[in-house]
Amino acid sequence: MPELNLSEEPNLNDCVVIAAWAGWPDAAESATRAVKELSRQLKAVKFATIDPEEFYVFTEHRPSIANRSGGRRVLEWPSNEIFYFKPTDGDRGILLIVGEEPDLRWRSYTGYIASVAKANNASLLITVGALLDSVPHTRPPRVMGTTTNDGVPAGYPEVKYPRPNYEGPSGITSATIDAFSQRDIPAISIWGHAPHYLQVTYNPTITIAILKELQKFIPVPLEFDALEEQAKEFDENLEKALEGQKELASYVLKLEERFDSEEEARSSPEPRELMAELEAFLRQERSDADGGEQEGPGS
Repeated sequence: MPELNLSEEPNLNDCVVIAAWAGWPDAAESATRAVKELSRQLKAVKFATIDPEEFYVFTEHRPSIANRSGGRRVLEWPSNEIFYFKPTDGDRGILLIVGEEPDLRWRSYTGYIASVAKANNASLLITVGALLDSVPHTRPPRVMGTTTNDGVPAGYPEVKYPRPNYEGPSGITSATIDAFSQRDIPAISIWGHAPHYLQVTYNPTITIAILKELQKFIPVPLEFDALEEQAKEFDENLEKALEGQKELASYVLKLEERFDSEEEARSSPEPRELMAELEAFLRQERSDADGGEQEGPGS
């Protein structure tokens, strides 16, 4: 496996694999930030990387240049890193994978990840993603979990996830689940739903919601104080940015009514459908406003 670089063998027992990728499955960076925060809090140890050379088109995933102390310049390539957490009490270990969705050779790429998981006696894969959805930022964030198996594997009796019903274009999460399935490792997926009308780089509110869902599978309690402070500041800045935007406020109100009337989470449409819905709503709002002016007093 020339592209897989291992610095040590963790030799975990009955481990859970948690993976997230930047790119298509990572709206507002909510998924990758969640796994990075998990790695930070667990003080997980990096022990493996995947060389990007064979998996990326660098005109699409361009390396970036960074300045370091002493004037040193560093070229940073697309990264895929694997960390481990080994509890002292002999409980389940955890593998954490944070990467960027590759352009090429998905079967080889996912095969490397699955081989590391198999070598560490993985009993469960959790893929973590975030998608754009027609949900309002004024309501509790929506997080959905699904499983491709007949229920969540033994050991998590409180977790009840349905089978997925989505059909259509897929991403590296599905390819990874397939690679693990071929090795008889069950999988679940956790997806945070980010408001599609917010043009933000990072949404800490969705990250918190994802982490709280992941807490069901983590033997160590997680801390949320710092993240919740970020979320509070995010919400305050968001409210200021949306002040005076009457058309958008009307659209959010429509989303609130729909959200409140739904008894359970649903599958989400494609981003292009979401944008088409928003654009159609705003066109109607402008048309109604123009008509109101034409029919005013004295007309």
